[in-house]
Amino acid sequence: MTDITPNNPPCPAYRAIDKESFAYDSTNRRWPIIIESAIDDIKETIAQETNQDRANEGQSVIVKGLEDLKLEIAADKVLRPIQDNASDTDSWNKDFKNYFENATWFNGTWLFNECYMYRRFQELFNNSQHWKSYDCFERQKNSTFRGSYSTVFDLARKMPEIIQPMSEEKLKIVYDEIIQVTLWGNATDLSLLTNMSQEDIERLQAVEKDHLAERKKFILVDDTEKLWGKLKDLKGGRVDFVLDNSGFEVYVDMILADWLLQTKKASKVVFNCKTIPWFVSDVMPKDMPMMIKHCLDRDFFPGKESRTEEDYVALETMAKRWEQYMTTGQLAVVSDDFWCNGLSYWYLKSHAPALYEDLKQSDLLIFKGDLNFRKLTFDCDWPVTTPFKQAIGPALAEDFTNIVSLRTNKADVIVGLTEEKKIEIESKATKAEWRFSGKYAVVEYN
Repeated sequence: MTDITPNNPPCPAYRAIDKESFAYDSTNRRWPIIIESAIDDIKETIAQETNQDRANEGQSVIVKGLEDLKLEIAADKVLRPIQDNASDTDSWNKDFKNYFENATWFNGTWLFNECYMYRRFQELFNNSQHWKSYDCFERQKNSTFRGSYSTVFDLARKMPEIIQPMSEEKLKIVYDEIIQVTLWGNATDLSLLTNMSQEDIERLQAVEKDHLAERKKFILVDDTEKLWGKLKDLKGGRVDFVLDNSGFEVYVDMILADWLLQTKKASKVVFNCKTIPWFVSDVMPKDMPMMIKHCLDRDFFPGKESRTEEDYVALETMAKRWEQYMTTGQLAVVSDDFWCNGLSYWYLKSHAPALYEDLKQSDLLIFKGDLNFRKLTFDCDWPVTTPFKQAIGPALAEDFTNIVSLRTNKADVIVGLTEEKKIEIESKATKAEWRFSGKYAVVEYN
């Protein structure tokens, strides 16, 4: 395996030169839309700007730079080194020189190129005078969270019930539902959990068996029982999340973290965030207090006319508890440059040894979302029956015995299927449907 490099994965890399791949669709269609939405956001900010120097720089440097980047991608230009003086510049350029010199926007690996595009966004802001800390995706993050208002309040109302002391039998039902909510971001099923008597538990177990079975048809690899085997006996542990999206998704991640802390399964939860605006909606450290602030702002969410005082109190009580976790250190919100480089997590040990050793201290490491799954598995064309343990590489497989990936499928790479499941899914769904659409998911545990 000595010939494996970031540009030469264990199996063929996904590249935009393959017009049948999601990499091609992303490079050719999705990325220009993302760049245009960033330009629109900056123009909106410029229109409201009273500092003329900042407005001028926004137009002449940031907007112009993004427009040039869009043209560069469309023309399949050769990639160039990063040109700023940030803490990660040398690391980026070393990897670029070693593995991707002379690569183009279409023939480089999709994983590296997509990460590189967002780092090129950041280069523009880093080199500016007035826009260094600007997040051109913040409006979108807030808008998406605002649009989830109904479920936000629904979950807040359910929370007091599901963090009460309860039997292991009932706890298992709560666990099953919370994992489903965290996986799919669909909270309606938590309504099942309120005010349960023993008779309700027995009835729900019967209903739930069918209900879960229906949803599990769309989970192609389902290690939720293995994960419960770990969590069931965990007491006062440390649980790390490597986060994905902000807004409603991290709100749901916080629901799971809250449950782990309240049930004393965890004494500390660590949220690992991105250092820069990344893949449009990824969580940065600033997004956590911002989300809590929104939850405490009675004017943030629409639908006020249908809201009761109980709704507001439920959300505010929960948000204040989350604030307290951050104050006491029960919830640590951290970030590291490694999460925003262009490499697979196979390189975590070599490129971020301190982070690697720190994460080894965790009792459970939860990787959220599609990009984290791509990075865990080197984002390459593994046979779909390849074991998850093999696909995450020898270092993570051997040193981390409690890794779980919660991922709805939105990219080509997938591993861990049984031969039977492979035959079944390939016979009833197109590749685009079961690999790209987000309709199917995996819960994979090492």
